[in-house]
Amino acid sequence: MIILFANQKGGVGKSTLALLFSNFLSLIQNKEVIVFDMDNQRSIYNKYQAAKVLENEPLYEVEAAELGQFKIIFDLVKDKESLITIIDIAGSIENNDLIPIFKAADLIICPFAYDEFSVSSTIEFSYILKSIKESVDIVFVPNRVKANVKYETLESVHKALSNFGEITRPISERIDFQRIATYETSPTIIQVVEPIFELIYDQFLRSKTEKL
Repeated sequence: MIILFANQKGGVGKSTLALLFSNFLSLIQNKEVIVFDMDNQRSIYNKYQAAKVLENEPLYEVEAAELGQFKIIFDLVKDKESLITIIDIAGSIENNDLIPIFKAADLIICPFAYDEFSVSSTIEFSYILKSIKESVDIVFVPNRVKANVKYETLESVHKALSNFGEITRPISERIDFQRIATYETSPTIIQVVEPIFELIYDQFLRSKTEKL
């Protein structure tokens, strides 16, 4: 199974949630996971390497990869039914190498913010995803939401995005998300993300992975 963390808008916490979801699958669901970090900043891969230097046992393997290497990656993972492949891709839609990745995806998890530019970019991104692969499942995760801000357009945003996929409960902006690692998830973070990840797992992964 191939799961993408993607949005053309950067700065929405895509890599952070990709890492935390990989931890969830490995630690909570006991699934075999591999992560391919195709984001320009290589933040997941860098954390993985830092954990190895500190001799912390990683939960899964993380490989740095370029978009153009996807065919090689796909050939490696396509027949491994027990493996869940997580791909973190850069915030862009202008590279043709993304097309085969979108076509191969079983699920796309799309973090976004409630600001106007993020929402419009996310809607545009969703149109493109569905034009490439109409059947792909998309889950939108409102992320880095400020607790003391009233979002007057929230209802209209959810209505627009619901035309493309499911929307989870929001994740508040948190300082401790800056201290995540590929070998553990702290209890304070688990209690925030686990209910959201459980819903995603139950709705989109359980029936496909329960036999694995």
